[in-house]
Amino acid sequence: MADSKFHYNPKTLRYERVKISIFNIIITAVSYLAFGCIFFIGLVLLQNLIIETPSEKILRAENKALQQHKVLLTSQLWQSNQQLAELKKQDIALYQKLFETNAPSESSPVYPEREELLLAGTSDFNESIEQLSQRFSELIHSAKRSSQQFGSGSHVDKEDVPMLTSIPSVAPVENFEVAKLVSGFGVRINPFHKGQYHHDGVDIASPRGTLVLATAPGRVILVKKSDLVAGYGNYVEVDHGNGYVTRYSHLEDISIREGQAVKKGQALGSVGSTGGSIAPHLHYEVINQGKNVDPVKFIVTGIEAKQYEVLVSNSKKQNQSLD
Repeated sequence: MADSKFHYNPKTLRYERVKISIFNIIITAVSYLAFGCIFFIGLVLLQNLIIETPSEKILRAENKALQQHKVLLTSQLWQSNQQLAELKKQDIALYQKLFETNAPSESSPVYPEREELLLAGTSDFNESIEQLSQRFSELIHSAKRSSQQFGSGSHVDKEDVPMLTSIPSVAPVENFEVAKLVSGFGVRINPFHKGQYHHDGVDIASPRGTLVLATAPGRVILVKKSDLVAGYGNYVEVDHGNGYVTRYSHLEDISIREGQAVKKGQALGSVGSTGGSIAPHLHYEVINQGKNVDPVKFIVTGIEAKQYEVLVSNSKKQNQSLD
């Protein structure tokens, strides 16, 4: 049995038995509970400060190493980003040299600057490392693939140069725009009898007086002038060698003579509407080994990829020709 507790009552001058109350029990219980919580929290904090688990030791060492080498890593990443930009410039320059036009535009991923990397947290920093490493690997792989393709498939020998230079690759009119090609190669509607016939070239609408240009170097083999309201009207034929001949029809004026050597891009005359033409335009043909072929397949120099898609789309429309 528990011992009874007494306290001295100065009014009665006697020791009286202490009565147990609910309030005293609650106060005592709360006091013990608060003390226990404080003691437990203190014990946990002390354990965290003094005692380290193996996992905590490893993580603490990794964080320390990361903080020490973070500046060096960010500097290396920044240099890698600069190398990526330089590789991109070289790739664009190579494309322009080979195809004589701008490379297709593409959206480039945005990488963090050096200051952002320095201020980034561990997870963001590791993510930036992985992102740059992946992009760098992609560009290296792309560069290797391009080098292999150009090395194996684009090798040009001296005997190949005449063949390449004879290909009529530029647009046949000055200030050419893809929208000016109004009728393409193939079956079209004749503007006079409205029946279907085979259109042997392409019709490029242009104002009178627009210069007509030689699409490759060669020699003029035919200069024909005619007052008939039928046929090609005034036209010129140029032999480029290796089986390639180009024909330029419905000219207003002719500025070269038969037998004359011409350079690529040299003016042959000007756009008109002579012969069987219903509007000023140039009827342009490409003949290979005596057979008419689609000139659109050869108009590539100075034409960007998206423009060429529009050019091909326009040439395939089954519409009425201008001659």
